Amino acid sequence: MALKDCLIARETGHNVFLYCLRDSFINLKAKQLGIDCLFHVGSISLNFLKWHRLNAFVQYLTKFNITLVHCYDISFLWPASFYLKRKPKVSLVFTFNHEIKKFYKRFWHRNLIRRIDQVFLPIKEMADGVHGHLEVPIRKFEYTGLGVGKNVTSQASDKSSGAWFIGCAVGGHEKEIDFLKPAISAISSLNTKSSLTKKVKLLIYSEVSWDKFLLQDEVREFIAAVSANDHVFLEFTDDLTSACQKVDAWLGLDTKIPIEDLLINSLLNDTPTLAPRTYATKELFRKRGRLGETYKSGDAREIREKIEKILSTYTDYITRIERGRGGLISDFGFEFYKNQLLMGYQKILTKRERLIRNRPYKSV
Repeated sequence: MALKDCLIARETGHNVFLYCLRDSFINLKAKQLGIDCLFHVGSISLNFLKWHRLNAFVQYLTKFNITLVHCYDISFLWPASFYLKRKPKVSLVFTFNHEIKKFYKRFWHRNLIRRIDQVFLPIKEMADGVHGHLEVPIRKFEYTGLGVGKNVTSQASDKSSGAWFIGCAVGGHEKEIDFLKPAISAISSLNTKSSLTKKVKLLIYSEVSWDKFLLQDEVREFIAAVSANDHVFLEFTDDLTSACQKVDAWLGLDTKIPIEDLLINSLLNDTPTLAPRTYATKELFRKRGRLGETYKSGDAREIREKIEKILSTYTDYITRIERGRGGLISDFGFEFYKNQLLMGYQKILTKRERLIRNRPYKSV
């Protein structure tokens, strides 16, 4: 999401810098896209707050005359907010794209939360949770959608007719494979059961080469242990959105965010989805009809049953998806996201400029 925002802002004429770790995955992707990066060189402070040291970040604010900071990581939000208390001309925006479970209601949290100018939410259903856990005023919320589907077009010719192909994605940085085991087990069990007319194949995509994946050997050992070598394949791709176009259904794995953008991308590509059961995915299918199914995270049996259900009545899901495409584009499409993002930026920059003009000597 940060890379997408950088590209949108740059295309409209803004000078954009991505603050990240040197040689990290996002740094390498930014290089490919021609995005200028500024590097985090600090460590974690040893005080009881365990904040990231942002010494270089503070210097960059002055050196490059930065007027807006857009933060995506709550562990960076607190120190950034603290330092920006002394930089009243700089606007602070935060995007919440993950589940929040901890409550941030201590007195120093409240003081730092007041420094946030705007909170972008990808889905409307997150508003109550964010407000309840952070007590950010609802007037500071801006709904953006997910900004998906910019270049998605159905490519049925890329799909095989000899088997059913299910796609899913991993980040390549995971430290354990427990989140993958239920999906692999479900595919193995489904092919053993042979209840469908065609075999089912699982393609596990990663934008990081599997040779560099620390858990590659462990994943392959588990695949062999459940006799799924002929049905589960580890695939590399440099574009996950294009991978969505090459499968018959998409299986979401990430339970840390309310809804994956790849799930919506798949729906826009006429591909049914199977998503972890969260308040967001349940609400999506409640409002827009059964465009896919949900499952309890970690439940291999339910994954197997829901895949079987989707594939055995496949044309019904495709029909519902085609009917609901317009609504999905309106609420989650790229143009809506771009407009909401740029309007949000303009609104908070204008508002902070007005605050400084009215209270030039007071921290705001």
